[in-house]
Amino acid sequence: MDSVTDILNEFDKLKENFLNQSSILEEKIITIEEQEKQIALLEEHIRYLKYQKYGRSSERNVDQLALFNEEDSLVDESLQEQDIPCETLDEKNKTDSADAKAAKRGRRKLPENLPRVKCYHDLSADQQQCQCGCQMESFGDVTSEQLAIIPAKLYVIQHCRKKYRCRQCECGIKTAPLSPQPIPKSNASPELLAHSIVAKFLDGLPFYRQEKIWERMDITLPRATLANWTIKTGDFVQPLINLLIEYQMKGPYFNIDETPIQVLKEPDKPPDGKKYFWVTASVVDGKTIYRFHYNPSRGADVAKALLDGFTGTVMSDDCPVYAHVCNKLGLVHINCNDHARRKFNDAKKGEPKGEPKGKTKAKTKLSRASMALRFYKRLYAIEKRIRLIGTLTTEEIEAIRQEESKPIWAEFKAWIEKTIPHVNPKSKLGIALNYTYRLWDKLTAYCEDGNLPISNERAENAIRPFAIARKNFLFFDSPKGAKASENHYTLIMTAKANGLDPYYYLAYVFKELPKAETLEDVEALLPWNLDNESLKAAFNYY
Repeated sequence: MDSVTDILNEFDKLKENFLNQSSILEEKIITIEEQEKQIALLEEHIRYLKYQKYGRSSERNVDQLALFNEEDSLVDESLQEQDIPCETLDEKNKTDSADAKAAKRGRRKLPENLPRVKCYHDLSADQQQCQCGCQMESFGDVTSEQLAIIPAKLYVIQHCRKKYRCRQCECGIKTAPLSPQPIPKSNASPELLAHSIVAKFLDGLPFYRQEKIWERMDITLPRATLANWTIKTGDFVQPLINLLIEYQMKGPYFNIDETPIQVLKEPDKPPDGKKYFWVTASVVDGKTIYRFHYNPSRGADVAKALLDGFTGTVMSDDCPVYAHVCNKLGLVHINCNDHARRKFNDAKKGEPKGEPKGKTKAKTKLSRASMALRFYKRLYAIEKRIRLIGTLTTEEIEAIRQEESKPIWAEFKAWIEKTIPHVNPKSKLGIALNYTYRLWDKLTAYCEDGNLPISNERAENAIRPFAIARKNFLFFDSPKGAKASENHYTLIMTAKANGLDPYYYLAYVFKELPKAETLEDVEALLPWNLDNESLKAAFNYY
């Protein structure tokens, strides 16, 4: 009997020990799984950072080379889930001929309006003698062209003011008045002011480099002088800026974005701290209007001041400031699809690189990030076709999106809902999936209104020249300089968007705005009331 009891006790001990070991093993397995997840996240992050440093700067990748081309293979989601190599589905691109023209390579013909200088080349007297002994005769020319350039030509405008006097009495001398100038008593012409401003803000040429260029032409123009001119002209064009802002507020939607800048002497702010350039973009009756605004803050009060008085739809990134302000002002807020697509592209960059399993890459099983990008490719192809047609009404655009885009979005949503449970939410792909699913209504809202764009690219494209120029001039010295630059960027980018040459437009504004006496005179200087031919004709002095 004792032996049976001993055996049972021993069994209980062994069982307890087994259960303890099993519990420890389960804990170890859980720990290993968590560590594997963490390792996978770190490896993904390393691959992403490597891609950022050494890969292409473009967002396009091998599986997305024809992002805007409908004639690409489209993904069948059901085939992917069955681990079957994806098949390609051909869609006839309605814009093939337009794309072929845009992509046509080769040297372009030089503009006909450029002056031509003929340089003749002839055979020597011996070479003009034929082998048969006869003298050869000329019957034409073979012409080829080279583009030549003459360094910038400077000239001085002499304002000769007539003086009058009366020989019969001592009534004094009368002198013809000088026409109003943008900067009184300055030797800077409207053309010089426009040249300096466009060189800095559009071409990214800092004032210290401009100073060196002028020195090579024996002209002394210190950078401090150029900076003072910029600040004064920035204040001078404020009436025109006010009109542009009024027009912009009438638009059906706003694109809004911001980018950091450095301003050294901003009060109560460290020199290396971030300050911000804000930009709003709107299309009113076919006229594109940009507004740049400097503020040291990125807070809601700045966004509220920019949007106050607007009654349409606001498109932005997912910065919570915009959603909060729009909610407070009663505005409709939607989100940019470029930002969502970019997150899937980041997930693509963080994927491990493997060799194709099949004979050709077309038969390789697509990754989940690539599949998401394919959905976006199809959506963007529809938008490109709408832009290329160019004559569609808002109702027709809305009808196309309802018929073609919304079914793709429905497929996309079903795929996301099926994929999310199988993806680590902390991974790049998990972040992209959850971001898109969380903002679904705001990302798809553009389908309900033909006025709305699919992305915030209008604002981002306006910021891009500034971001490139910022790499050259690095910072603004004072808030005055930053404030002046906001007006110059507003005029430059709005002029460009309306088809005007920014240099001639600014020069014309600096020439004519001092003469403006009424609101109608200022309105005549709005970009859509001018054309390049009349602008250039205004400066045809010689």
